Amino acid sequence: FDAEDWRVNGPSEGSLRLPNTLSISFKGLASYQVIRELSEEVACSAGAACHSDAGSSGDGASVSQVLMALDVPREFALGTLRLSVGRATTEQEVDDAADRLIGAIKDKINAGAYGAQTPMH
Repeated sequence: FDAEDWRVNGPSEGSLRLPNTLSISFKGLASYQVIRELSEEVACSAGAACHSDAGSSGDGASVSQVLMALDVPREFALGTLRLSVGRATTEQEVDDAADRLIGAIKDKINAGAYGAQTPMH
């Protein structure tokens, strides 16, 4: 992916982020579509942990207040995925999940899942 097409959310210093959780946003991605596609293979969520889906239409159009407070631009916020690992998670499971996510994200962005203006490489 090109550097301008994704961002890690949270403190810029990695040591200040939770060691088992990753919040990452992709410009032009509709994260709910990736989640639907991979729901049987990868456990991930859209938005922030404290984001409520109450009142949401289910189309991924609502943006977490937490992401807004972090100044995550809307075109990134709609493409936010939250991933966590536990004590029993293996390195192989992380690698497998990463491969599946990368493939699904590239497919969705290249297909214009949220109106991406340029395909990712």
